[in-house]
Amino acid sequence: MQRVLAKQGSIYLHCDDTASHYLKLLMDAIFGQGMFRSQIIWKRNSSHNDSKSWGRICDVLLFYGQPIDREAVRVPLDEGHKAKSYRYQDERGTFMPDNISAKGLTGGGYFYDFYGHPGPWRYPEDRIRQLDADGMIYLPAKPGGVPRLKRYLTDKGQVPPNLWVDVNKLENPAVTPERLGYPTQKPLALLDRIIKASSPPGGVVLDPFCGCGTSIHAAEALGRHWIGIDISRFAVGLIRNRVVNAFDGLTIDDVPVRGVPVNIEDATALARRNKLEFEKWVCGEIGAEGLFRDPGTPGPDGGVDGVLPFVPIRFGKTIKPEWAVIQVKGGTVTPDSVKALEATVNRLPNVTAGVFVCFNRYMQTVENQRSKARFEDDMGSYPVIQGYSIEDVLKHKPLDLPPHRGVARRIPQIQVGSYQPGLVKN
Repeated sequence: MQRVLAKQGSIYLHCDDTASHYLKLLMDAIFGQGMFRSQIIWKRNSSHNDSKSWGRICDVLLFYGQPIDREAVRVPLDEGHKAKSYRYQDERGTFMPDNISAKGLTGGGYFYDFYGHPGPWRYPEDRIRQLDADGMIYLPAKPGGVPRLKRYLTDKGQVPPNLWVDVNKLENPAVTPERLGYPTQKPLALLDRIIKASSPPGGVVLDPFCGCGTSIHAAEALGRHWIGIDISRFAVGLIRNRVVNAFDGLTIDDVPVRGVPVNIEDATALARRNKLEFEKWVCGEIGAEGLFRDPGTPGPDGGVDGVLPFVPIRFGKTIKPEWAVIQVKGGTVTPDSVKALEATVNRLPNVTAGVFVCFNRYMQTVENQRSKARFEDDMGSYPVIQGYSIEDVLKHKPLDLPPHRGVARRIPQIQVGSYQPGLVKN
């Protein structure tokens, strides 16, 4: 990463307190101690019950590179802070008296007499005299009070400090969920702030461990070019589905990928070589997520390789997601395995449908053994159990389900009473 980083670029390393101190030494050695800008403490959640220690609710971001674009990341001032600190008025407006003494600051300050105080001061004498001439110095009424700088209240807001407590939630509304079920998913607001601060419009963002693609999503939304890398084939499909569904005008062809099957020969070879990676790839391409564990994790899966949330449209009722379970077979399909999927659908709460994925040569077995039952919403009728071939996966064929996160199937933002014909089924 040091080799490919542009001279005007920056790098953020996210970690937890388990290794942050070791990684700081490593980053200093590789990027240079002079490139270190800040250690950001990110409050990732509000509470955590650790039985043997303090609740661990924070992670660390080590920031190396060029200074940030301060104007791009300003946030509104806290209302409580405004009421407490901005309590003074003059003809220019509301202000707070801010410290200009350099006492206690690393590197010291400037020594000269200013209203009877020798310093040290944060500014050179000529600058502080000019601020005084411009009416920017506040003199306390109390005898001997130390002069302070007038900070006027504006609409610009403030640059966030290195303690981030305002981006710790993943938004999860019913019909446009941000949460994708990925175990280490970050909120978009976190990556949005980083990219705004440290990359110019039209610049390139590289995330070499891109997971479910939050950095990619944020970069696309902010008009940056981007490259994402991940070891998981599940992540590749998930990211492509995510950006195609999130942005108007993007298609599958606009998001080229490397290292995953692109034809039936590649898919067959992967199924023979690594069953778990094959399952991950299929779940990623479909847009599924984990139910009780990460997709493709070794061990008994109870007939569930992944789950796919969808949104039945029932007018006059609260819109809430239901689930389809995904069962992937890279080899022979038996009648019992198809019937087991229906039993899984019937057994799990809030699960309405099942999708059996296999190679096309076994699809006749699926069709012969699957339940022909259907479920309905106000937009149509759908199979409780459906077959979906690997050939369908490669063609990005839509599943026969209500609106879901599948490829090129945007989850509609529908409010009861404002239905527009054609919005859902197209």
